[in-house]
Amino acid sequence: MAIDPDLPPEAHNSEQDDEQAQAQTVADQAHELRKGDPTASVKHDSTPVPDLVDHMRDMESSGRIDMGAYEGEPNMDDEDDRYGEGHDPDAA
Repeated sequence: MAIDPDLPPEAHNSEQDDEQAQAQTVADQAHELRKGDPTASVKHDSTPVPDLVDHMRDMESSGRIDMGAYEGEPNMDDEDDRYGEGHDPDAA
């Protein structure tokens, strides 16, 4: 990078002389190397746990939200009976 003779010396930042080590340059290089879909799930056959990305995509496409992660947790909703009988999540 050439120093502009019309600018005062304090306008030049010598830490930016090494353009190849700058964050934006490194990020651009990494972006060029990336191949495929960055949101694609990676399958590891060694685990019996279902793939989280596939599970989330399934919920998105079906419109059904899996609330299983909250099973057994107390319901802090003040309006338990808002949707009528049989819709209380804490009722067994």
